[in-house]
Amino acid sequence: MKNLSFFCAALAAPLYVSCLAPVPAVKEPAVLRLTCDVAASKATSDPYDINNYELTLSKGGKTVWYGLWGERPAEFELDPGDYQITMTSGVFEVPAYECPVYGDSRSVSLAEGQVSEIELVASQRNAGLRLLLSESFVAVYKDGTVFLRSAEGTLAHGYSESRTAYFRPGAVSVLLNHNGKTIPVHTMELLAGEVLTLRLTVGEKMPSALLVSGMSVNVRVDTSRVWSESSYAWDGSASEGPGSTVTTPDAVSVSVARGMAGSKDVWVCGYVVGGDLSSASCSFEGPFSSRTNLLIADAASCRDRSLCMSVQLAAGDIRNALNLVDNPSMLGRKVWLRGDVVEAYYKLPGLQNLSDYRI
Repeated sequence: MKNLSFFCAALAAPLYVSCLAPVPAVKEPAVLRLTCDVAASKATSDPYDINNYELTLSKGGKTVWYGLWGERPAEFELDPGDYQITMTSGVFEVPAYECPVYGDSRSVSLAEGQVSEIELVASQRNAGLRLLLSESFVAVYKDGTVFLRSAEGTLAHGYSESRTAYFRPGAVSVLLNHNGKTIPVHTMELLAGEVLTLRLTVGEKMPSALLVSGMSVNVRVDTSRVWSESSYAWDGSASEGPGSTVTTPDAVSVSVARGMAGSKDVWVCGYVVGGDLSSASCSFEGPFSSRTNLLIADAASCRDRSLCMSVQLAAGDIRNALNLVDNPSMLGRKVWLRGDVVEAYYKLPGLQNLSDYRI
């Protein structure tokens, strides 16, 4: 009987051992420590109280931790993986006065058991523009209105305004509305962290008869970030001779539009001088074979490709009305086109996404 009991116990022992689950290895968390250095712009020495900056940790698009910088833990114990770290002094979406935004954004890969120390740099993320108008400019255009425009929106700029306007980095234009016509004065590319000062004065050599119907503006550029200076002179005319003016509201000449890359929903006035565009050539004489593009210039007699602007004709009513294959009489005609100015279309400054036209 004892032998039988021993035999049964011997059989049962291996079965008992084989049912034991394996003991999982203990994973060590990844440790993240965050510090911050403040890189204040020269335009302001106080980029807000950093303890009130918003801090977000996310993984795979999901927020892992959100709160104020001053309330963050000394160490974050996290699952290993790839994380996005974002800190900001505030939300900035549309142009606004006196609204610099500081912050930083980093991506980090955290390994099991690893201690990672990341230093963020609270630098200015948007761009500033301080526009100052001279007494002579205000006297000549006293009945006008100045606007600052970017892709995100437009700000009215009073003649006595001295505050700094802030924009997302990119193209920003100064526009003057005078006698019911809106004329682009100057377009510049602002960089993150840049605060630019523009001083507008009426050109000293501009004939008095053209001071209102045309326009001459001297732009002196002085930036607090780079401390460089340059000058820019612009006469605002439509290249049809002295005293010419923009024919329709918001319409600009081809020569002006060529320098407005990035501007949206712009009226451009010019003459149809050709078509059949390629990246290296075009045709100034018919018959034409392409319905998809045009070439416009400030003068109907222009035969210099480098002075022209390319126009994309998407399928639809505008292409049907303007293409030179079906409408050869359009060659030499004056047109007003509304669309988006692009840096290059067939290696020329171009106009795309046409939404309206006038003949």
